[in-house]
Amino acid sequence: MFEKKVNVKEAPKQGKKEKKEKRQLKAPGIVKIVLVPLLITVVLVAAIYLVMDKMTERETLLKNVVVASQDIRVNAYITPDEVDQYFDVIQVDGNAVAENAYTSLKDLKEKGFYTNIPIGNGQIVYSGNIKPTDARLDKYKSGYEITSIAVSNFDKGVNGKLREGAIIDVYAVDPATDELTLYVEDVYVAGAFDSSGNELTTEEGVAQSFTVYVKAAEIENMNHAINYGEIHIYQK
Repeated sequence: MFEKKVNVKEAPKQGKKEKKEKRQLKAPGIVKIVLVPLLITVVLVAAIYLVMDKMTERETLLKNVVVASQDIRVNAYITPDEVDQYFDVIQVDGNAVAENAYTSLKDLKEKGFYTNIPIGNGQIVYSGNIKPTDARLDKYKSGYEITSIAVSNFDKGVNGKLREGAIIDVYAVDPATDELTLYVEDVYVAGAFDSSGNELTTEEGVAQSFTVYVKAAEIENMNHAINYGEIHIYQK
């Protein structure tokens, strides 16, 4: 009988081959362990990026604008120290705001200004709504007197309703010539009052008297017009 010979040299090689195959079987598991956290990280980074992008887009669309914090009459004079009292800054949709809207209170504090129009509470302030000077009103900066005119002095009344902030010209019939004559121009109306003495600040109500600003040099002419009667007042 022949005995089967065993190849001792091949046995170790076979063992090494089995170990190598075992190591190769472990590799896919390692790849999975590495890829899962990596994918989670990528998803989180992408989500954060999208959120930040949306926030940046929203901030880009918002715009600071100056708005009135209370109702402001026409021809009101506002000093730099009064700006914080009458105005605030808010954020609004930038696409809905014109380029000439004021964006900072600092822009209004450079010097005093007049309002061109009545500005309502919460209304956005544009460059055309205010002006630094007004030839009709600058004369009062050096001082003025306050006097009153009663409706009973009127002959033809007023072309429109007078309220605080109105600018008027005062005419009266000159008894010497019997002609309608301009006595005082560019007179500032400081207030309008009803028959009970209550000040009228809206279009409602009927004014029975007015207080007005006049310069010292205009007082005599204003008194002449009142004394002559038949006053005509023209609102500008």
